[in-house]
Amino acid sequence: MTLWVLGDQLNHAAVRQLAPKRVLLVEAYELGRTPPMHPQKLVLFFSAMRHFAQELRELGWEVIYLQAETLEEALARFFEGYPGETLAQMQPADYGFAERVQAMVERAEGRYRSLPNPLWLLQPEEFDRWADSRKTYRLEYFYRFMRQRTGYLMQGGQPVGGAWNYDAENRKTPPPSYRPPPPLRFVPDALTRQAIQTVQEKFTGHFGALEGFDWPVTRQEALQALEDFVQQRLAQFGPYQDALLEQSWSMHHSLLSPAINLGLLHPKEVVERVLAEYEKGGLPLASVEGFVRQVIGWREYIYHIYRREMPALANANQLQAHRPLPPLFWGAPTRMRCLSTVIERVRQRGYAHHIERLMVLANFALLFGVNPQELNAWFVAAFVDSADWVMVPNVLGMGVFASPVLSSKPYAASGKYIARMGNHCKHCSFRVEETQGERACPFNSLYWDFMAQHRALLEANPRLGVLYKTWEKRSSKDQAAVRHQAQQWRQRIDLGEI
Repeated sequence: MTLWVLGDQLNHAAVRQLAPKRVLLVEAYELGRTPPMHPQKLVLFFSAMRHFAQELRELGWEVIYLQAETLEEALARFFEGYPGETLAQMQPADYGFAERVQAMVERAEGRYRSLPNPLWLLQPEEFDRWADSRKTYRLEYFYRFMRQRTGYLMQGGQPVGGAWNYDAENRKTPPPSYRPPPPLRFVPDALTRQAIQTVQEKFTGHFGALEGFDWPVTRQEALQALEDFVQQRLAQFGPYQDALLEQSWSMHHSLLSPAINLGLLHPKEVVERVLAEYEKGGLPLASVEGFVRQVIGWREYIYHIYRREMPALANANQLQAHRPLPPLFWGAPTRMRCLSTVIERVRQRGYAHHIERLMVLANFALLFGVNPQELNAWFVAAFVDSADWVMVPNVLGMGVFASPVLSSKPYAASGKYIARMGNHCKHCSFRVEETQGERACPFNSLYWDFMAQHRALLEANPRLGVLYKTWEKRSSKDQAAVRHQAQQWRQRIDLGEI
C-alpha cells in the first residue's frame, strides 16, 4: 500500500500509525490557480510538503515526490512505475475531493482506499451521533459536549471555575500604550527559498505579497511557534482577543492555524500543551478557556457542519445578496481606515485575526450586499490558513448569514462596534458618530439600510427586535434619507471613490 499524503496531512505520527510501504506527495499547480491562492499560502504548502518529504526520507521511508501541472498528470506518472497499486489516503477534508481523486486513480487502473483521518479530535460518526440527537446545531452545546468528552478544564463533572466560558472577560479594549510581544519569525531556509522561486516562476497575478514570508514550515518550527505563544502571548490572549488595533497585526493571537491546518501540529497536543502550562499556575483561566474553545469547539464544529451540510451550504444565499465584490477588497484605495488597514495586512501576510475577518471584512460585505459565493472565493484566495472546509461555514454561515445553519441572526454591526473595540476610527477620514453627510461613517447608513431591507426575516428575532424599535423612532423622512445615503455609498464604493 502507498499512502498519498495531502498538503494538509503532514503529520509524522499519522504516517507511523498507518505504516504504509511508501509515501506519495504531489505538488499539483492547478490546485493553486483555482482559486488563485495567496503567494504566501503557496510557499507555505510547497515548502512544508518538501520539508516533510525530506524528513520522512531521513527516517527511512520510501518517498515519491511528484511535481506536475495537474493531479491527473501526476497520478499517471505514479502508476507508470507502480501499475495496479493501491493508493490509500486519509479522508480529505474538502468536499468532493476524495471522489474526484478516486475517479482519477481508477482511470489510471489503480485502486483507491479511503482511511479515517486521525487529525481530527472527533471522527464523523461521533459528531453525527451528537448532532442527530439535537434539533439544531449550537456551538455552546457542542463545546460542552467536547469538554465533557475530553475532560479538558473539567473537575468532578463540572467546568473548572464554575462557568463554561468567560466571554464577558474577553472583550476588553487595550490601553493606548498597549504593545504585545512580537511573534516568533522563521527565516526561510534553502528549501523554502526554492519554494519561493517556484511560486515566482509558476504563479503570476495573484492577490498578495510574496516578500516577507516567515511562517513555520516544519514540525520543529511549529512546535517552537506553539511554545512562543504559550510563553509570550497566551496570558493576555483572552481579554484582548476581540480587539481591533492599528499598531499590531498579531495581537496576542496564537497564529497557529496554518500549522494545525497543515497537520504539523495536532489539535490535541496544542490544547494539552496549553493546559499543562495552566496547571503550573499563573495563567488566567479566561485566556486558557477562550483558546481551548477555539480549538476543541469552533474548529471541530466548523469542519463537521461543513461535512454534513455540503454542497447546499456552499450555494446558500438566503438574503439574496448579489452585488459584486467591490474593488477595495483587491487593494483599491479606500478612506475607510479599518478596511484599508485589515486588507493591507491580508495582502502583506495572508492573515487577519478572527474579529477582523468577521466584524470588519465580512460585516462590511454583509451590509454592502456582496454575493456570498464571491466573498467566499476571496477569503479562500486571500488567507494562508484558508481551505474550503474552513471558509464555507465561516464566511457563508457566520460572516454574511447566507445560511441559518450556524447562526440565528446576522453578525451585523455599525461603525460603533468597530470604534468600541479598537482605535481605527480615531484617525479615519470618516466620523463614526455620524450617519448622514459626506463625512459620516459608511458602516452606519449601510447598517440601518441592511436592517430595514431584511426586516421581514429579522424582526422576529428577540435579539434584534429592540433595534427595530430604535429605527421606528426616526421619522419616515429621516429613514428615507439614511437609506438614500446607503445607496449613494454603494454606488461610490463600486466605483472605488471612497
